[in-house]
Amino acid sequence: MTKSIIRIIGAVFIVMLLADCTTVPQLTPMQKREITTRLLNSNYDNTFRATLSVLQDQGYIIKNTDMTTGLINAVIDRQSTGGSQFAQALLLGYVADKGSEIDASFMINSISDTQTEIRLNLQESKYGQTSSWSSSGKTNVKQILDPEIFSNLFNAIQFEVSRREAINPNP
Repeated sequence: MTKSIIRIIGAVFIVMLLADCTTVPQLTPMQKREITTRLLNSNYDNTFRATLSVLQDQGYIIKNTDMTTGLINAVIDRQSTGGSQFAQALLLGYVADKGSEIDASFMINSISDTQTEIRLNLQESKYGQTSSWSSSGKTNVKQILDPEIFSNLFNAIQFEVSRREAINPNP
């Protein structure tokens, strides 16, 4: 009975490792820029403040802003559920996946009085333990380049920009 449980746990572990090793197509710098950049038809001040509002609405913690340079740094923590952590501790003897942290940095640039460019960088850091003897730390750091995630964020910012302009048409 014990050997069969160990084999099942081993098989699950191997499947998890193989799933994590899937290849991701390499993007050129221009393809990355296309995904991570959006031009909005709004002034700089409105776009900057709309971006801050959207980040806060989505649960990000604003770490740093600089309206002069257009930089916004924010972070959100995506902790694994308690049940998932309990199951990992029970099966593995440690918690391999405690969750992930997503760091977002926005660079907002004024193109003209009526156009603003936003460039976004998203980085996900997974954290957990690598063995029952190790302390918890970052186990995997990668740049996020999912076009759907970027599109959703940019659309939310565009919506907030439009909402703000409807409230105050002559800023």
